[in-house]
Amino acid sequence: MHVSHVILRVADLERSIEFYRDRAGFSILGATESFAFLDGGSIRIALNVRPNQPVDNSLSEIVLEVDDIAAEYEAMRTRGVPFEVQPREVMTDGDRALHAAHFADPDGHLWSITGWVAE
Repeated sequence: MHVSHVILRVADLERSIEFYRDRAGFSILGATESFAFLDGGSIRIALNVRPNQPVDNSLSEIVLEVDDIAAEYEAMRTRGVPFEVQPREVMTDGDRALHAAHFADPDGHLWSITGWVAE
């Protein structure tokens, strides 16, 4: 058994596709009238439009690990991703520090980018 998809409910599919494709940098694998599928590496992120229903983003957070957090943060910020904080250390293993920065999508779903930095 393995996780194949994470589904995020969204209010406006076109707005969400534009955000994830043009700002966050995801590749769109395909779309229908009510779904869009993003390449999330080992899993797919599915956006599912729920017209006329409130979006519940609850307390979940999706974390992306990147090779170079400083470069990815700057690229995403330049494309308009609304980060709430700059990358900062969230833990260390003694040799490396894990840095993280988070942002919310147009529906309020919380995302983080993380990356290891040599100490």
